[in-house]
Amino acid sequence: MSPASTRLAQASRSMAHAYRAKRREEAQVVENDVEAARARAIVALSMRAAEMMLSSGATAARSTRLVLSICRHFGLPAQVDITYTRILISYEPSSASDPITVMRMVNPGLVDYDRLSRVENLIQTMSDEDLDIHVMYSRLRNIRHEPRSYRLWVVYGAAAAMGGGVAMLMGGNRSDVLLSMFATFAAEFVRNNMARRGMNTFFTQASSAAMAAVIGLLVMTGRAHLPESLPQASPGLVVAAGMVPLLAGLGIVTTAGDAIDAYYMSAGSRAVEVFVLTSGIVLGLISVLACGIWLDVPSYLAPIGGFTASLPAQLASAGIIAASFGLLCNMGPRSALAATAVGIVAQCVFLTTTALTTSSPARSGLAALLVGLLARLVTTPLRIPVVALISTGIAPLMPGLLLYRGIFVLVSEVPEAAVGIPVPGQDAQTLLLKCLLTGAALAVGSSFGAALGNTALRLATKGTVRRPIRANGDGSGFRRRRPLHPAERAQTS
Repeated sequence: MSPASTRLAQASRSMAHAYRAKRREEAQVVENDVEAARARAIVALSMRAAEMMLSSGATAARSTRLVLSICRHFGLPAQVDITYTRILISYEPSSASDPITVMRMVNPGLVDYDRLSRVENLIQTMSDEDLDIHVMYSRLRNIRHEPRSYRLWVVYGAAAAMGGGVAMLMGGNRSDVLLSMFATFAAEFVRNNMARRGMNTFFTQASSAAMAAVIGLLVMTGRAHLPESLPQASPGLVVAAGMVPLLAGLGIVTTAGDAIDAYYMSAGSRAVEVFVLTSGIVLGLISVLACGIWLDVPSYLAPIGGFTASLPAQLASAGIIAASFGLLCNMGPRSALAATAVGIVAQCVFLTTTALTTSSPARSGLAALLVGLLARLVTTPLRIPVVALISTGIAPLMPGLLLYRGIFVLVSEVPEAAVGIPVPGQDAQTLLLKCLLTGAALAVGSSFGAALGNTALRLATKGTVRRPIRANGDGSGFRRRRPLHPAERAQTS
C-alpha cells in the first residue's frame, strides 16, 4: 500500500472514531436531559404531596416519611427536609448534571383530615397499582381541587352539637345544654367569618373566645333578674363549652408528635403557635370578663367540677364531642364514626383510672396514652390518618372548664366564696396549673401511645422482608411486606 493510501485510511478511521464519539456524546446528553426532566417531575410530584399533607394537618415527620416513599418508588435518591412552614427537596445526580433543589413555603390552612386521608391512601396504594408520575400528579390535582365534604350549615351544626355534648358531659341541665349549643355556634360563626376575611389567627381565637364569654355574661345577668323558680343555667359551663373547640384545635398532638420524632424545629414552631393561640383565647376571656366587672355584672361561678352521674350519658357525650370535632375538621362519615368509638374509649379509661389516681392530669394522660396506642393500631386497616383519630379522640378531655374558672377567679379579684368556689385550694393559680398540666398530659400521652403502637407493629412484622420491584421500568420501589415462608426462615436462621 502506498503512503498516500495509508494516510487516507488513517484519516478515514480518525473521522469514523470522531463521528462515533460525537454520537455517543449526543446520546449521553439526550439521556441526561431525559433523566433530568424525569427527576424534576418526581421532585414536583413530591413537593405537591408534601404541601397538601402539611397544610391539611399532618406532622412534619409523617410528611417526610411519605415523601421519601414517593421518591423511593420512582427510584430517585432525594434529600427531604420538612419543617412547619417550609419544604425542601434536593436531588444530586451522580453524573455531571446540575443538582435539582426546590424549596416552597407553606401557609398552614384549615385542618382537613379528609384531604389528608385521601393523599395518604393514594401514596400507600402507589406501589400496588404501579402508578406512573403523570397519573399520580393528576390524582393529586383532583384531590386538591375537590371542595370540602360538608356545607357550612353542617359545620355550624357540628359546633353546636359539640357544645351540647360538653354541657351534657359536665352534668348541665336542659338550659345549660341549649345555651352551650348557642355559645359554641356563635363562637364558630365568628371564627369562620373572620378566617374567611383573612384575619390573623390570634385575633380570630380572641374574638371567638370573647363571643362565648359575652353569652356567659348575659347568662350571669339573667340569673340576677329571672325568678329562681325557673331553671338556672351555669355561666361557667356555657363559656367552657365554647372553649373546648378552640382548645381542641390548637394542634397539641402534632406538636408533641414532631417533638418525639426529633423534628425539633417543627415542634418548636408549633409550640410557639400553641402558646400564641392560647394567649388569644385568654385575651378574649379576660377582656370580656373585665368589661363585665366594669359594668357591675353580678359575679357567679357555679361550683361544678365533675361529670354527670349517669355513665351512659357520659359515654354518649364523649362520643358526640369526638364525632362533632371530627366533622369540624372535615373528617369523612366513616372516620367520624371511628372517632366516636375512640372518644368513648378515652372517657372509659378516664373513669376507670380513678382507682389508680385522683389526679385529673394523670388520668387524662393515661387515657390519651391508650387513645394513641389504639389509634396507631387501627389506622392502617381503617386507612385513617393517626393524627386525625388522636386529635378527635382526646377532644372530650380538653380542660375548657378549668381554663374558664381559673381566668374568672383571676380577673374577678373577689373572695373565692363570693363566686361559688367552696373547695379549698381551688384558687386561680391551682386551676390554671391544672389546665396547663392536663394539656401537656394529653399531648405527651397521646404521642407516647402512638410511639408504642409503632413499636408493637414493628415487632409484629419482624419476620418479614421487602421485595424490590421495578417502577416504570427504570426505578426501584418496595412492595408490601411479605411473610417469610418456613423454608426461608430456616435458611436465614
